[in-house]
Amino acid sequence: MSVKQGSTRPNSPQVRNPEDRRQRIVEAAAELLTEGGGRLTHRLVAQRADVPLGSTTYYFATLDDLVEQALQHLAVQTDAELDEVAQALADSDGSPEAIAALMHEHLQDADRVRTETTLYAAGIERPELREISRRWFKGLVAVLSEFVDTETAQLMAVFADGVTLHASLHDEPIDRAAIERVTRLLLAGSYGTSPDSTVTETEKS
Repeated sequence: MSVKQGSTRPNSPQVRNPEDRRQRIVEAAAELLTEGGGRLTHRLVAQRADVPLGSTTYYFATLDDLVEQALQHLAVQTDAELDEVAQALADSDGSPEAIAALMHEHLQDADRVRTETTLYAAGIERPELREISRRWFKGLVAVLSEFVDTETAQLMAVFADGVTLHASLHDEPIDRAAIERVTRLLLAGSYGTSPDSTVTETEKS
């Protein structure tokens, strides 16, 4: 599940469990990153987590350390989302229409879009974080490779990256019909059929 922008926490400044307090700090930093990480400070994180300012510097000596842990937290959430994608694909008929519907639904979730673009932006700004940033892409390729060949899976994942970035910069994501047209072309290359054909795994077997 993605970080929900502006989520609230109970007003409980005295968190006794050190691990709970640390986790609250990480989650707060992750929220702030998805809202615009350029303004991230120890003070803002402490305010969002509802903990004393000294707690953030106690657990994370530098902002870089805190940012890395926050990004790891976001990456773990994308793993859960990939599990949902895999299950949805398995439950579908594998047609371009079904895949386009799943992709379009994904793009309608602003929190998911923010999470993924936050991870990519971090990898661009800090090369040492690129493995974290690539986690979604690699995971999506692995999921898609269960249904199509690896090359097509990579191309579809690249397309998914592109429409995700588009959605992050526009009020509305690209329309479902356009997604379906591109998906049909990509699947045609995988199945060796014309773009107008709809071929599912069931039909192939």
